[in-house]
Amino acid sequence: PLRPPAWHESAASKRRAAISSCDGSTHRYRASIMIVYVWLSPSADSPRTSRTVYALALPHQGIWDEVVVRPSEVDTSGFGVYPRQTSRVDWAQLQQPLLLPYLGIETVVEDAHSLKLILSVLRGHFERLTVAELQAGTGHMYVRDGFCAIADRGERPRGALRGSKFKEPLPPETELLQVIQPDAANCSRQGLLTSESGSTSACYLLAADVQEVLHMGGDRSHLFDLLKAHGKYHHNDRHFATHVAHVWRKEEGYVLVNAHPAFADIFSLTGIVNEPAGNVSPTMKMVLGYAHMLSDDDPLMVEQGLRQPEGASSAWADGVVPPVGNDSRSTSERMVLYTTTRRSYALDQELTVDYGKCYCRDYSSWKHRARQPIFKAPLEQLDPKMMVAASWPQLPGWFNPNQQPICRPAFRRGADGAICVCDDEVQVVRARRKALGLRLDVLEDGMPDASANSRTNETSNPDCKHRDGAEKYEVPKRDTSVKAGAKKRQLAASTPTLSAFFDSKKRRTISAA
Repeated sequence: PLRPPAWHESAASKRRAAISSCDGSTHRYRASIMIVYVWLSPSADSPRTSRTVYALALPHQGIWDEVVVRPSEVDTSGFGVYPRQTSRVDWAQLQQPLLLPYLGIETVVEDAHSLKLILSVLRGHFERLTVAELQAGTGHMYVRDGFCAIADRGERPRGALRGSKFKEPLPPETELLQVIQPDAANCSRQGLLTSESGSTSACYLLAADVQEVLHMGGDRSHLFDLLKAHGKYHHNDRHFATHVAHVWRKEEGYVLVNAHPAFADIFSLTGIVNEPAGNVSPTMKMVLGYAHMLSDDDPLMVEQGLRQPEGASSAWADGVVPPVGNDSRSTSERMVLYTTTRRSYALDQELTVDYGKCYCRDYSSWKHRARQPIFKAPLEQLDPKMMVAASWPQLPGWFNPNQQPICRPAFRRGADGAICVCDDEVQVVRARRKALGLRLDVLEDGMPDASANSRTNETSNPDCKHRDGAEKYEVPKRDTSVKAGAKKRQLAASTPTLSAFFDSKKRRTISAA
């Protein structure tokens, strides 16, 4: 039996969401510098054994001063993080190691299994169905258990009154998300999970609850709608698990930190840091621990002649949350951090970090080889003017409804101003279905596809036409030595996802794709 999943929104997420929801007028305020001097420890109550003083960079009044987001040299179609010279931080000669905290929208779950389910939803790896459809296939009634729907087999807990009612059955119209069990991936039929596969190989999540858990309700509901479009094989290469890190905190549980630029969160800048190119060493490394703010009269501060900058306390209070149940205002929760590894950095040198050997890449990076998917979507083309004029946290890309790619847009605004998901290009959908070995003459709902035999080059966007010489959507030749089911599972796991988890006992970084 699985442990019942549960979740709650962390205090850090609530506080940061309130700060980052300010309007654009807040960006006109600038702080001259915002560095907080700290020391790190593996646990909140560990004695100080190291004499290293770190400079923790934090945003103040909506601005990151020590780093800046610009078009990336590593990812030519995206953005990266670069050093920026300030009055206190001299990147040409760093006096202390600089820390960039990995902050973002947080979700807390009780166990690792629930965390894996949430990550699967963020990747769009689910099928939609209702309770009525599930009951028709299994013959069981279903009740709520956390954000899951479980079968009610009529079992009564020991000591309960006879005839008492414990849980109300879920209404038949309740929408569910069918997610393959992380520990039963081989139970699916050729890598594609359907309701006929049975409850032993799948978990059923309450769609409305999961949407709330992932902070994709209200003004962000279009993000969840895009994940739903994966069921029609539209935009499957676009999801929201590419900028996430998760960490276990003994005070709360398993915490997922989502720094995807789609959330436009001021604090999530560290999530934009890219990996280096192939055979190139990263300029930063990933660490995890508790940060402790140093007072001006601390022996380490006195010895190095340091004092906390003006406004450091307010920046710490705004961006850093103490551990749950800990009243210490000078101790942070357990965080993922990127730290510098060099004494000197050029201002035109992009900051990079290694995501770990288990990160699933479709590109070469440092010592890691690229893992080629069975279908590779066309590269995103952005307006050069948008790239130059972009400023954090509003970046152009498929995830920004107001600054979409030139072709193959993901979102559009309807007549009433509401954000809608665009249909993916016909050629892309057909190439993806062909790579999966699916029929091309029927749609996802089983109806005939009138465009299956058509050679038109029109896309779902009437303003975006294929030009002569435009990139073709090719599917790599089939490798007969690999079974079709394995290839489909490879496609499902081929999209890069940064899910970094640091094990302090083993002193190594574990990455879960």
